Amino acid sequence: MIITCPHCQGETDYKVLDHINIDRDPALRAKVQDLSCFRVTCPNCGETMLAVHPCLYHDMSGQFMVWLWPEEGAVPRAAFDPLAGYTLRVVDSMNAFREKVNILERGLDDRAVEILKLLLFTQLDRDLDVVELLYHELDERTGDLRFVAVLSDGAEQYAAMPGAAYQRLREDVQTYLYTPGGEFSRIDMTWAHEALGLLHELG
Repeated sequence: MIITCPHCQGETDYKVLDHINIDRDPALRAKVQDLSCFRVTCPNCGETMLAVHPCLYHDMSGQFMVWLWPEEGAVPRAAFDPLAGYTLRVVDSMNAFREKVNILERGLDDRAVEILKLLLFTQLDRDLDVVELLYHELDERTGDLRFVAVLSDGAEQYAAMPGAAYQRLREDVQTYLYTPGGEFSRIDMTWAHEALGLLHELG
């Protein structure tokens, strides 16, 4: 893959890391979280840049895959058989990629988390200009889910939602909503908006 440096316009031949098996190389988990596995240093000017490209993250022990697919067009169908019990997700940005991995490796239902994010976003957006809201961590002591809100000026603010709210949503999602298995699903806040409307109708 040839990358053009946005600083000096020099070209770099970059070896793409398009498949991450976290069970075979656990060290890559940290490199996904800090995005260093996508970082390239220009040999001409020394500046660093992010190389955005398709990448499949495979956690065999956690039984999930997350496909970073930033390109236009349809996402390739899963060609893995059998994948009974696997959670298959697709995202289109690096922040969403590491967030989705972070959610699934903790055994959380990302569908409930995305609805929770939507509810929190609605609350925060009344007073703050929030451009992105990302899951950050699970507070083991209180059970609360913590999120980081990225504001339009680049500042970050942390907020939490009660673990009890997540548990209620998780039960509703598992009871009333169907997510197809055997194919990569896009579960994001757009999905959450539609899902929340459906849950309201069913409720």
